[in-house]
Amino acid sequence: MAGVMESRQAKTFETRGLPLPPSSRPRPRLEPVDREKTCPLLLRVFTKVGGHHTQEDFAVRGKEPKDEVQIYTWKDATLRELTDLVKEVAPEARKRDAKLSFAFVYPDKNGRYVVRQVRTNTNTSLSYE
Repeated sequence: MAGVMESRQAKTFETRGLPLPPSSRPRPRLEPVDREKTCPLLLRVFTKVGGHHTQEDFAVRGKEPKDEVQIYTWKDATLRELTDLVKEVAPEARKRDAKLSFAFVYPDKNGRYVVRQVRTNTNTSLSYE
């Protein structure tokens, strides 16, 4: 039923010449990366027990939080893969009741850092917040 509603909504926006709302836009498919031939990228992961770091924690370049884990991975890595890598180096992430919450940290147009929560991972499943 949800697919039918989304389809109707998309047609309504298309016939009026309006851009589709973000939830109705098709997600671009990433082509799989040949991990044998492609050099991995460096992903800087900052771990914290009890919540995310704040925007202010990233305000000064070179003075980021000290609890950094550097992970070499590929752009098609899943959150499950990243979770497993974090668990290898962060003992608190391996606890039975651990809940890992992922966020992007990036500079906005004005150069201020934004922290945007992406997804939460419990030890049993992945779910959107």
